[in-house]
Parts: sequence; C-alpha cells; structure tokens
Amino acid sequence: MSLSKPSQGKKRKHMSLSLNDKLCVIEKLEKGASVSSICAQYGIAKQTVSDIRKKKDEIRKFILKFNVEKETSVVKRMRLPLDQSLDDAVYKWFCQLRSFGLAVRGIEIQAAADRLAKQLNINNFKASSGWLFRFRRRHNITNKKICGESLSADNEAVEPFRKNLNDILKAENILPSQLYNYDETGLYWRALPDSTQASKADKNTPGRKISKDRVSALLCANADGSHMLKPVIVGKSKKPRAIKNIMDTLPVHYYNSKSAWFTSDITLYWFHKKAVPEIRRYQTEILKIPDDKVKALVLLDNCPAHPQVEQLTSDDKKITCMFLPANTTSLIQPMDQGVIYTAKRLYKKKLLNEILEVEEPAAGEEDRRGYKTLRNHKNYNIRSMIYNFASAVKDIKPSTLINSWKKLLINEEVEPDTADLETEDFHNIFHQGGENSATLEDIELWLEADEYDLGYHILTEEEIVESVTATENSETDEYDQDEADDNVNPKPKFGEIKDHLNIVIKYVEDNNDENISAYYEHLRHLRELIVKEITVKGRQPKISSFFKPVSNVNNESVP
Repeated sequence: MSLSKPSQGKKRKHMSLSLNDKLCVIEKLEKGASVSSICAQYGIAKQTVSDIRKKKDEIRKFILKFNVEKETSVVKRMRLPLDQSLDDAVYKWFCQLRSFGLAVRGIEIQAAADRLAKQLNINNFKASSGWLFRFRRRHNITNKKICGESLSADNEAVEPFRKNLNDILKAENILPSQLYNYDETGLYWRALPDSTQASKADKNTPGRKISKDRVSALLCANADGSHMLKPVIVGKSKKPRAIKNIMDTLPVHYYNSKSAWFTSDITLYWFHKKAVPEIRRYQTEILKIPDDKVKALVLLDNCPAHPQVEQLTSDDKKITCMFLPANTTSLIQPMDQGVIYTAKRLYKKKLLNEILEVEEPAAGEEDRRGYKTLRNHKNYNIRSMIYNFASAVKDIKPSTLINSWKKLLINEEVEPDTADLETEDFHNIFHQGGENSATLEDIELWLEADEYDLGYHILTEEEIVESVTATENSETDEYDQDEADDNVNPKPKFGEIKDHLNIVIKYVEDNNDENISAYYEHLRHLRELIVKEITVKGRQPKISSFFKPVSNVNNESVP
C-alpha cells in the first residue's frame, strides 16, 4: 500500500518575480486588489503574495538603493557636462553679473563654479582651465569684442549640417584621415602679464609699440589625429631681419601682410601651393594610397579671409573645401575645440622657459634673475617665436586632435587636456623666476588676451581701397629700434662664445642621457666654425696698419 498522497492534478510551476513585478504587486495590494486576482495575473501562490506583503518595506529599500547605484553608474559613463545642475547654476550666476554690466573674467567663473559645486554637494570637482574652456564654448561666452562672428551661435544649424556631412563622407567614402579642418588665430608672441618686470620695462621704452608684437597663425589637421600640416605664420614684414637668411628652412610657412592679418590672397596661395601638396604627399607616402586615389575634404568657416569655396579646389578636383554653417565656429569647428587653445598655452610655456631665469642665487649672492629675464626678453625675436610655436604644435597630443572632432561628428563634448597647462602651473613658473608680483588673475588675463583674436579683420571701405593701392613695405625689420637694441646689448665676442661652448660640450660629455649626448657632434662642429671665424679675424690686418710710417735702412721715417 502506497503511503504517498494521491495526485491532485499537475504540480504548480514555480514563478520567480522580478523586483519591478514585486513592486507592482505591493502597489496593487495597497490599492485594494484581491489576492486571488493577483495570483491569477502573475501565476503565483497565495503564500507568495503574503510573503511579498510582509517584506514590502525591505523590497522598496532594496529597489531604491539599486536604482541610485544604477543612475550613478550611468552618469559616470556619460560624456556630458559634469553635472547639469552645476552648469545651469554657474551660467545663471554669470548672466546675473552680466545683466548689471559687470565684466566677468575666467578666473572668477572658475572660483564661482568651485563654490557652487560645494553647495550642490558635488565632490571631487575642480574648475580647471579645460572645464572653463568647455563651459564658455557651451554657452558661447566671450569677454572680448570680436568681429566677423556673431555672438549668438546658431545651434539649430548644427544638426542638419552634421547629418549632411556624414552622408557626404559615406557617399564619397572619405576616411577620417582624409577629412581636414583649418582655422586661424592671433598670437601676442612677446607679451607677458602687466605685473612682470619685463612688461613694466617695455612700457617705459620709448618708441616700443606693443601692438607690433602680434602675428596670425593657422593650424590644420585631419580627423584621426595622424596628420598635422606645417603651421602658418603671418607677420608684418616680408623678410624680418631675424629670419631673412633662413626663409626656406623655417618650420612654418611664413607670409606677411600690412597688419599681420590673414587675407584671401594668402589663404589661396597657401592652400594651392602648400596644403594640397602636403596632403597629397601624406596620402601617397605615408598612407600608401595610389596617386589617382588621393582625395580629401577640408572644412573651414566662412570668414572674410577665405576665398569662395570654388577657388579652394585642387586642379584635379580631388581635394575640395566645404564651409561650416555661419556662426557655428564656437560650437563645432574642430580646431576651435581645444587645438588652438592648447597650442597657445604650450607656446606660452615655451616662451617662459626661454626667457625666465629660474635658477635661484646661492646664499649671499645677489638675485639677478630679474635682470637676466629682462635681457632674455629683449633678445627674444620673431625667429625664437617661430621655432617655439612650431615646437608647441608638434607637442599637441593626437588624442587632443581626435577629441576636437567629436563635437562635430558624433555630438560628444570632450574637455581639452590641460594637464600642466593650468593657470596655477604658469603661476608656479613665474614665481620660480622671481616674478612674485604676478597674481593668478594677472596670469589668467595674460593667457586669455589673444584667445578670441580670430587672425583676420573685417576691412573698412578705406582699408579696402588702401589694400589694393598701397605698396607693402617689403624689406622693413620687425622692430624699428632693433639697431638701437644692438648698441645697448652688443653681440658677444667669438672668444666668449667659444668659452661657453666649451662648458656646454663638457656638460654633454659627462651626461649619460642619450637625448643630450646626441648633440655632442653638433656642438663640436659649431665650435670648429667659431674657431675658424676667430682664426680668419686674427689674420685680417687692421686698417690702421696701412697708415703706419715705414722705416728706411737708416732707420729714418719716410712720410
């Protein structure tokens, strides 16, 4: 006889409810739904419903904790402004001050963001220079009066253009390495904060015009960060004395215009004679693309210095240009999304490294850092600027170039990498050079001074007439007073140069760094040239020797 119970039909299938289903069961019970109706709907036993009712508080706490952790994880993965509430708060703070007509500097925006972040309980936030750059771009904020570009960016034009561009790239099978953008900017290449000793001395120098210490620059790179074209510099003089003998070997393309602005003629010449050959050479030699398969699309804004797009097309029609929508430069133009910004800060760091004397005097010695910095600043010329700027462009990371395209191509914001380029970093460099009067605010103003210099100028009718009738002064020096400066700072003697070279060569000999040792042969060769100059100079008779009286055999002088 079997002791088991007789079968009463099919065994109930075990049902496992999700957290959301359990929450729905709790809500239905609280609204008065019957247990039997819930069992029928979810296919569960009455005991299961009873268990859910008993543990409803625990279930709700668990679900709340789970959702919070999930939302936090999603926020961490989002490449959007760090916190929208903070972004909104800072912008409202900014607008409130501007409504009173008050000028708001970048360093003040950063300080306000740090304060507001604490009040919003946002931890581990720091309003870096990169954050400030992106905040300004998001809200199209500028503290400079600019020409040629509306202060009201056209957000509505961006998405249709993005879609159209992506359609063109797919239809033409244009690779990221074949998509380029170029943009111009201005650069105050000798300027220092007003509070530095060099700036104060410069202001007290008769005839020195600070406005002359400006050039325009152009940067161009492709979308995968693999190709940065040789940068372009536009100065005032056709052949500045400091570079007139090396024009063909400069690390930049150098042009000139009356006010150091880009013009349509300069842009047209550069595009056809320099940019097109460089792009073609890169694709054939580096990418190994057959010459007949070379192609590229170059994006640019519609500034007055740019010719009609039809003129910016290679002879074989393989390399073409396309204008961005009007008033969208601050929003989507790649070179304007951190590339030019980074190049300028890298350049200014190299400027300081070259002119600031940072070695502190030994105990009991006079502090001559200020004197040496003044001397270095006076000797800093356009040749130094060109090589430092070219070096700064080379130092731009490929990731910076790639990230600059994300806003345009995939609508993703990325803050520029400002590691070692923060205002505080420059502040430390100034203090190392004994410039203790330079405040963070002074340095911020100095860093921002040329941030919104667009590198071109809208001509008045008078300037247009003058531009087509006036003859450029093609042979003037960069500074009218350079010859006077040579008298104040005479050139070093060859013997002094040789002595200094001996010290440097000895340092290289004793150094185990391969990067430093690589210059040993070059320095020795330079010393040989200096010694040759000394030898030649020593053989040349002085002009006075031709007028000395000659003695006769009787030791009588002959007139």
